[in-house]
Amino acid sequence: MGRLVRLVFMVVVSFLFIQLTSSCSDSGVRPQDIQFVIPDSNISFYDDIQPLLEVRCGLETGCHSPTDAQQKLLYIELINKQALLDHKLSSRGERLVDLTIHRQHPEIAPLYLILKEGYPTVFEDQMPPPYLNRAPLTENQIEGIRRWIGEGAQD
Repeated sequence: MGRLVRLVFMVVVSFLFIQLTSSCSDSGVRPQDIQFVIPDSNISFYDDIQPLLEVRCGLETGCHSPTDAQQKLLYIELINKQALLDHKLSSRGERLVDLTIHRQHPEIAPLYLILKEGYPTVFEDQMPPPYLNRAPLTENQIEGIRRWIGEGAQD
């Protein structure tokens, strides 16, 4: 009986290990995120940032989807560079990205802070909201947005 229990235990552990390792790459990145790896420099809104935001924030999660007009940030603003940059945060009246300030200090741009940890305080206005249990953007994607802002938010 003891050998049978050990054999069943080993089969179950092996199965779980295979399931866990096949769903993620070695880096812990979900397979669907691989298509949105942001380069280290020369980041383009239309080539890198817009497709990421459109799929991960608009279509995949539905949070800022074209059919949801209740959101503070509309889908049409999410996929339009100037509308995204100019979007005002309702509670504070500041823009998501103000290049006169944030090009030199992209680490304080509200867009970056919202994605990184929530803004103005941890977990306030964090995207995606923790209560939705959706995967946040990867570290590469969040840092890519910070670098894009620092490069002047190029087209």
